[in-house]
Amino acid sequence: MTDLDKAITAPATVFAQPEDVLKAADLDQDQKCRVLRQWSYELRELMVATDENMEPQVDAGNTADLLARVERLLLELDPDSSDAPAPTRQGGV
Repeated sequence: MTDLDKAITAPATVFAQPEDVLKAADLDQDQKCRVLRQWSYELRELMVATDENMEPQVDAGNTADLLARVERLLLELDPDSSDAPAPTRQGGV
């Protein structure tokens, strides 16, 4: 059983890959979207921090690839989620 609170707070500690969120049979569509939105936000924050030299350098290519996968999955679950443009690099979450 998925620990929803932990998944929403720190998705990467509960799921090895973003695609695993979609496979979680015990989560409904809204919960999956919440987890993926949080994952997207965390990845964007990491990229901004890295750009501003606030964190140790991460592999921006891997982070960007992971973010693209998360965003693709979000669009699969909620096609209307792309209607509003992101007002910030963090996605406006």
